[in-house]
Amino acid sequence: MAINKKTTFLIGLIIIGSTLTFIFGFFFGPKTESSIPKKPPLVSVTKTKTQDFPIEFSAQGHLVALSQVDVRPQLTGTIKSLNFQEGDEIKVGQVLFTLDASDATAQLKRFEALAAQITAQLADAKRDFSRATELAKSNFIAPSAVDTAASKADALHAQLKAAEAEIESARVMVAHTKITAPISGKAGAVTVHAGSLAQVSATAPLVTLAQFDPIGVEFSLPEQNLNPILAARASAPVIVSINNPDGKTIEGKLSFINNTVNTDTGSINMKAAFPNPQQNLWPGAFVRVTLHAGVSKGAVVLPPQAIMEGPTGRFVYAVDGDSKVFSKPVTLIRVQDEMAVIDGLKSGEQIVLEGGQNLRTGMLVQLAAPNGPKLSPDKPAGAGAMASESAK
Repeated sequence: MAINKKTTFLIGLIIIGSTLTFIFGFFFGPKTESSIPKKPPLVSVTKTKTQDFPIEFSAQGHLVALSQVDVRPQLTGTIKSLNFQEGDEIKVGQVLFTLDASDATAQLKRFEALAAQITAQLADAKRDFSRATELAKSNFIAPSAVDTAASKADALHAQLKAAEAEIESARVMVAHTKITAPISGKAGAVTVHAGSLAQVSATAPLVTLAQFDPIGVEFSLPEQNLNPILAARASAPVIVSINNPDGKTIEGKLSFINNTVNTDTGSINMKAAFPNPQQNLWPGAFVRVTLHAGVSKGAVVLPPQAIMEGPTGRFVYAVDGDSKVFSKPVTLIRVQDEMAVIDGLKSGEQIVLEGGQNLRTGMLVQLAAPNGPKLSPDKPAGAGAMASESAK
């Protein structure tokens, strides 16, 4: 029994010691990292503002000739003369090539001679018809003779009409031996020379004429930009600007909007016309195009880096008076001049600009001083889309 009491006493001391050790460690021991309250994340903020913001859309375009013609022969023949130089400024109606006209001229003369022969025969047939008519009145010949004379005259008259048609056709062929310019423009490379055979079936044209003044620019824009462009065009001509090789801005007018949207790219093709009196804008060159579609009155804007991308779309973190954040969905209309035009916010709202990548609705944040060190920019998923000129 004595042993049992001693054992029980020792066990009790161990239990009491363990308890005291636990209590002492809990209240007076070193604190773990998890027990230290975390500081609110540091964020920088900006405020939304409203302003009259110009509606501009930018795109990459290329210069095109508004009028371009491939000059081809209308008949096969030997080129007798070439009446211009490559690169010349050509006027409409100017004779470019002269073909050997000997065959066409001979054809014309043959048909003219045939027509003259038929004309003489027709005159004789008309006289015979007139005499037969008089004789029939006196019953010297039968009425059938009058009919025969009339039929002969009618047949010769028809032959004369056919010969005259052949003459007109031959004259057209003679005219085609002189190839004239259908438009005014700059001459391109010449593929034939004097003495060469110009063939109607040839693949390459004799020369290509391209109009330089005015000149056109072809470009495409996302389909969501179509409505503001149409609205602007309904009230006034839409201005489009480009830069010439010297860096000077040139303004033109929107001249064409395609009648369908490209379903593969979600874009619509457009064309604008520009004056080019100095001819320093060259077809085929690429240029940066800016389309001016008026002014958006009272647009809400903020820096594009404040816009986040989430599973349900774009949003921003707004900061309330208690320095707590909450997400607000927004619609990005476009990014222009390093500012995002958005829908879904009011003017004067305080929005997280930097430091919002790991925030959650309801979190308490610490606002960075306006002139403090710049925070590391967030890079949320889809942030690259903010750099585009237009919202996707």
